[in-house]
Amino acid sequence: MILDVAFSRLDPACRSASGRAVAVIDVIRATTTITMALHHGCAGVIPVRTLSEAMALARRLDGGALLAGERNAEKAKGCELGNSPTEYGRPRIKDKMIVLTTTNGTRTFQAVTEAQAIIACSFLNVTAAARWLTNTGLDILIVCAGRQGRFCLEDVVGSGILIDRLLSISDRAYMLSDSARTARQLFATYQNDLLGMLRDCEWGKEIIRKGFEADLEICAHVDLTDIVPVMREGRLVAERP
Repeated sequence: MILDVAFSRLDPACRSASGRAVAVIDVIRATTTITMALHHGCAGVIPVRTLSEAMALARRLDGGALLAGERNAEKAKGCELGNSPTEYGRPRIKDKMIVLTTTNGTRTFQAVTEAQAIIACSFLNVTAAARWLTNTGLDILIVCAGRQGRFCLEDVVGSGILIDRLLSISDRAYMLSDSARTARQLFATYQNDLLGMLRDCEWGKEIIRKGFEADLEICAHVDLTDIVPVMREGRLVAERP
């Protein structure tokens, strides 16, 4: 079985998503926030590419929905929620549908629509995500959101921890691509100080500068939940492996 990593949503490896199980990773912060929202009981998260699309969809949904948007780390104008996992506490979002658009993460889901299965993975749910992916029996493609199509250290480290978990729990023999081997090695380098890595990486420093350092502490938390956000009919819903 093949285990591959795309270093951004613009990576040519995304063209090979068809027939595979895909895990989208945006450690800082979209997939962390999505996982946190579903862990706290929201009905689902619909990832949308643009703010105008998100606003229109939120208005159309029966019963309404919470509109969540982020651009350049800040809450987008007109949105009820941003992209900070601290905003997604149970009282505010339980049983609500959330329409979410972010600078990088939600656009990544649009890059792999041909995949047979799509999930969101973060440090928060990495072991559950690995079990879910293993249970599909499919070749696996891990797609890093990156930043504006560029490599991001934290997402590749996130891919590496997912690969580490896949290899430890699966009895299948995986053929690792060079990018998968690289991700695994980067995780080995940073595994004892994930929070330090998040604080020191390029986007982490920007997040701190904008006043969201507390988000990084949440993003660095490993295996907080066994919830896996799984794409079903255009929305991410909570499942367990």
